[in-house]
Amino acid sequence: MSLSAAVVTITTSPTLIATGLVGASWLYLHAPAGGNTIFVEPSNVTTATGYELHKGEIQQFWLAETDKLYGIVASSTQALMTMQSGGR
Repeated sequence: MSLSAAVVTITTSPTLIATGLVGASWLYLHAPAGGNTIFVEPSNVTTATGYELHKGEIQQFWLAETDKLYGIVASSTQALMTMQSGGR
């Protein structure tokens, strides 16, 4: 099992946040209280269809092995704090 943390800069194009680890993993996302709203889903994410991360929210996702989660913002960029645990 592993644990990793990163800050991902989300842009106006689908931005890869994380890929599921071998054996699957939990992904924790923390959206900052200020700045742009972040939307997440698979690679076809848009600001119209993505799952909205409310400002200041912490959200967790279960990623099966090789699943990919992407994010997008409507304008500029936004930092997103991540922590991933699991895998073999």
